[in-house]
Amino acid sequence: MTGTAARLLIVDDESTQMRALCDTLGVEGYATQGFSSAQQALMALHPGEFDLLLTDLMMPEMDGITLINAARRIDPTLGAIVMTGHGTIDTAVQAMQGGALDYILKPFKLNVILPVIARALDVQR
Repeated sequence: MTGTAARLLIVDDESTQMRALCDTLGVEGYATQGFSSAQQALMALHPGEFDLLLTDLMMPEMDGITLINAARRIDPTLGAIVMTGHGTIDTAVQAMQGGALDYILKPFKLNVILPVIARALDVQR
């Protein structure tokens, strides 16, 4: 990585999980900003501000795929990873068709999520 930390936008309606992810990835050297509301995340999003969006798939306001599409209208270069506790082949395919670079099943371990983030950032570059 070039001297600057990759900037991650993390959206999960379970705020405890979202904060834990922000803290953990922050310790790993990423610059994180988290939201438990998809709408708030979109309001905070500006072009070029984040490298990667990590979003929960199932959320009350809007699902992760809808969020990815809305976020891409604001910043077309934004990469995305979908996190889901309801992982099926169908949701994985939908996520990838919806523009996600990858998806992660919850609950996940750090040794699973770090390579996925690194790979998505490589693809973004």
